[in-house]
Amino acid sequence: QTSDILYYEVLDIPLPELQCLKTLKVAFHHATKDEVVIHSIRLSKNSTISDVITDLKTKVELSNPDTELRLLEVFYHKIYKIFPPHEKIENINDQYWTLRAEEIPEEEKNLTAQDRLIHVYHFMKDPNQNQQIQNFGDPFLLVIREGETAAEVMDRVQKKLRVPNEEFAKWKVAFISMNRPEYLQDIDAVSARFQRRDVYGAWEQYLGLEHTDTT
Repeated sequence: QTSDILYYEVLDIPLPELQCLKTLKVAFHHATKDEVVIHSIRLSKNSTISDVITDLKTKVELSNPDTELRLLEVFYHKIYKIFPPHEKIENINDQYWTLRAEEIPEEEKNLTAQDRLIHVYHFMKDPNQNQQIQNFGDPFLLVIREGETAAEVMDRVQKKLRVPNEEFAKWKVAFISMNRPEYLQDIDAVSARFQRRDVYGAWEQYLGLEHTDTT
């Protein structure tokens, strides 16, 4: 097909300059607000994750001026990576993955050798696909203490997610490994389930919250 229409775009900076830059779309999750805001961060291709976070801090409202941020790679409601601050941004793909920035909770800053930072995902079983697990919603990280029971962990989860009692009473909690759920009773020690180190990736072994997808 031939066309006699020439399309053009007016850039806000000269093209050679633009070609030396990398633009990343970052979804910022505030610690106490449900609203998620997408920010475009444009930096030199040689910049690092630390530079992205520094730039983002000038654009967002933090719950505390001293709060630290981290950048996560999220795909299909699972966390696949926590970016190290020194990593270069040049090869990061934000078309395929979602880049999520969030505040690091105080409880994560002084971890002991017995504490574990685990992945927590929402899930439901799909009746049309042989009860297969379907993840949904926003995944998150949570510190669990040695000997902490499922009831104690779920109490903290409810406070973190601000779920009303009536709705939360319908939620179930399960340890999920390789997509197989093992439902936990209130008195079960959660940390005992996360002792194995030989799993393929942290996203393959997580604490699952089973409930209906209200979104």
